[in-house]
Amino acid sequence: MLFSKLLIASTIATVALAEYHVQSPVIVNHGYADGSDPIFDNLSREDSDFINKNLRVFDTNGTNCDQCKQRIINAKKLVEDNPGKEHVIALLLYKYCLNTSYRLYCQWTDFFFISETFNTAQTGDENVDSGYTGHTSANFYDNDFLQVIKRFNTSSDLDLEYYCYFKGNKACKLPATPDIDELFDIESWWPEKQPQHYEEPAYTNNSETFNVLHASDFHLQLRYKLGAEANCSSSPCANSENYNKVSPGKDYNFTTYYTNVNPDTDRLDFSFYPDAHYDEEGNYIKGDYYDFPAYFGWNFNNAPATAFGAFLSDAPALLLNNSLVEMKKLHEQKNFEFLLFTGDSFAHDGEHGGDDSLKYTEKFIFSSVKQYLNDLQVFPCLGNHDEPHYAQVAPQSYVRNSSYYWNNDYVSRLWIDNEWFDESKAQDLKTHYTGYSYVTPRGLKVIGLNSNSYYGDNLWTYGEQTTVADKFQNWQFLIDELVDSESKNQRVWILAHIPPNNYDVQPIQSHIFSRIVKRFAPYTIANMFFGHTHRDQFTVYYSTNDTSKVEDALAIQWVIPSVTPFTNFNPSFRYYEVENESFNILNTYNYYFNLNDTFTNGGDEPTWKLEYSSRDLYDPEGTWPEDAPLNATFWHTYASQPLQNTTDVAFNQKFMNYKYRLSVFTPNCTTASGKLSNTCFNDNNCFLNFLSDDNINCQKG
Repeated sequence: MLFSKLLIASTIATVALAEYHVQSPVIVNHGYADGSDPIFDNLSREDSDFINKNLRVFDTNGTNCDQCKQRIINAKKLVEDNPGKEHVIALLLYKYCLNTSYRLYCQWTDFFFISETFNTAQTGDENVDSGYTGHTSANFYDNDFLQVIKRFNTSSDLDLEYYCYFKGNKACKLPATPDIDELFDIESWWPEKQPQHYEEPAYTNNSETFNVLHASDFHLQLRYKLGAEANCSSSPCANSENYNKVSPGKDYNFTTYYTNVNPDTDRLDFSFYPDAHYDEEGNYIKGDYYDFPAYFGWNFNNAPATAFGAFLSDAPALLLNNSLVEMKKLHEQKNFEFLLFTGDSFAHDGEHGGDDSLKYTEKFIFSSVKQYLNDLQVFPCLGNHDEPHYAQVAPQSYVRNSSYYWNNDYVSRLWIDNEWFDESKAQDLKTHYTGYSYVTPRGLKVIGLNSNSYYGDNLWTYGEQTTVADKFQNWQFLIDELVDSESKNQRVWILAHIPPNNYDVQPIQSHIFSRIVKRFAPYTIANMFFGHTHRDQFTVYYSTNDTSKVEDALAIQWVIPSVTPFTNFNPSFRYYEVENESFNILNTYNYYFNLNDTFTNGGDEPTWKLEYSSRDLYDPEGTWPEDAPLNATFWHTYASQPLQNTTDVAFNQKFMNYKYRLSVFTPNCTTASGKLSNTCFNDNNCFLNFLSDDNINCQKG
């Protein structure tokens, strides 16, 4: 959240609340101006001098890595040596960051996420009791960075280097991941794996099948504006303030953009329908045409945003509702038993976010899902964009202020009120940061996790990685549930937002998850589901981490394409055909529509189509047995191995085409010399690694 959005002049902790006082006559060396200037203007002379003096402490020599590590060491020493000055040290660190980094980096992803609430104003929907009725204010006496820095293990070079790689703009190289057995004695976390657990259980009633719907990454863009710049220089586009740095000339006609992205179209009937919507029954109401050319001319924007969204924007409400209407139609045909929703409701617009916007978005999406899909059971997760402060989840054992967790309480209440969880689950949902376990009527256990606990953008994951293995108790919760299921011969699906092998995941945490999979697959863990990347992807888990050995292929994780088109994707969702007892997946079916077709189709609804089924796409000759599930062996044989053959550029291009849902902006995988491009190698091949550090180290260019 931007400081210009915060109540900083009179409610900031360093400013007297109800009285005027004379400002210090000495300036504070705090770099260029921003919304925090009133804080510095109202500091005492003593505090001003403290900042001016100690700013120099951070001017160190050495490599970027050395300077980054020394900054953390010096910050902790300042805190320890100057009790009572913590709030001033926080200001000092913030301004040092401003002098050396991009403003939003300091305000949004590194330093000052707020862990204090002031109960002076009502926020959000009064009909839903979240246990929170306040607004946040910048509090330099007790903010997240101070809490983390106090606990930072500065004697650990590894902890420092992890911080400086992920949070220091790769100032340090990614360190080699230590042996987690030596660090944490992982094998002691669970009972020894028995011989019968190295294979799937024997099934007696596995011939019946049922269908499961899966959607992810809606990213509702509340500020989407028809006619705004959709081809902007700073995304997400289609907000009022967006622009393209290359201004259209006087002779430009925005029709050029539409024909470039859809050269085969024979229709140029612009979709400028600002009142288009769906009624309560799901009927589409187009409304009246808005004649932008008549009011603004033909060159007011490079690409005026149209009704159903843009390739560089998140999903407007119309697109979100359209996708749910399409899921409803399919539900009437396929009789889905439940929906997996793997997170990210809020838009990629953190600069204009806030508690009100987040609460409105969450209620809008979950209410819309309930409205269109009626009584369908939903298993939801929170994503990195679903926290009040981007990706920030604090360990409950560390933070005394319960109001930090208001969003956990809020969404838990929404889910319970939607009858997706029983009231008895309320405390469990809060305890596990909206994580849960749920046994379906067929006996499948679904375990949902909050993946921000292992996400590299969560500030709270740093400082103790080599000493505290399970800061959020997520792994203990997961292991306890898996041990319980193993004892009952019960199969389990695991779902979360962020794939644990993604490049933005803490490597030690990725290795811990890998070991959990090794211990409990294939007997107990049947499948794993994620979102986050917006791509259509998969990863096979190999027990030896050797991706060439089919006999070691043990489990599969599914990463679903997004509903949001951001960035350059066609909207999509999927359903699974599932075996009754094993809960293995027999086939998958992906649906999509061409977003560029909606730009000039007169505001008509998109035409959703079956994009592919996995069997037809990857095994067109039908060599895989019809009654065999699409397990790790299938994906190793028909997709992983062909992708690893980097001379087969055609297969890599095919995979990339479907990853982008046949988008007009799908990357070209062929270099000028006819070889596989680094873009496609990084996106296709590196993601085949089940460990995040292997994924990172695989990247080229």
